[in-house]
This record gives sequence, C-alpha cells and structure tokens, in this order.
Amino acid sequence: MILIDVRTKEEYESGHIKEAINHDIIDMMQGIFPDIKKDEEITIYCESGNRSMMAKRMLEEAGFRNVTDAGSINNLR
Repeated sequence: MILIDVRTKEEYESGHIKEAINHDIIDMMQGIFPDIKKDEEITIYCESGNRSMMAKRMLEEAGFRNVTDAGSINNLR
C-alpha cells in the first residue's frame, strides 16, 4: 500500500505520517499524477478531508483503480 499526503510541500514538511509520500493536489489538478501503477493500493489523506476527497475522484478519473480516502491526517494518527 502506498500512502499519499496530498497537502502542500510546506504542510507535508511541517509534519506528516511517517510512510507517506507527498503529491500536492495542485499537481493532480494540472494533470500530474504520481508515478504509480494504476492497480496499486493507494490511501490518500490531507488536513481536513476535503482535498483527499477531490484527489480520490481525480485519481479514479485518471484510471487508478484501488484508491481509499482516509480523510484527515488526524484520522491516521
């Protein structure tokens, strides 16, 4: 499973879940997606759950098939 933090680089650097990689939702909005296999198990989170919900939709529209929205970072702590 790949854990993706969709917050900004600054938010990520101020504190994130240890195993998470950072991929800003702004990049997804510009059509830039993580270099991950489309069938990889992906879990995403953000600060409050709003961006992760949008990111899940964008990832699925881009063909990723196994995406889970964990909501806020506090849900994972």
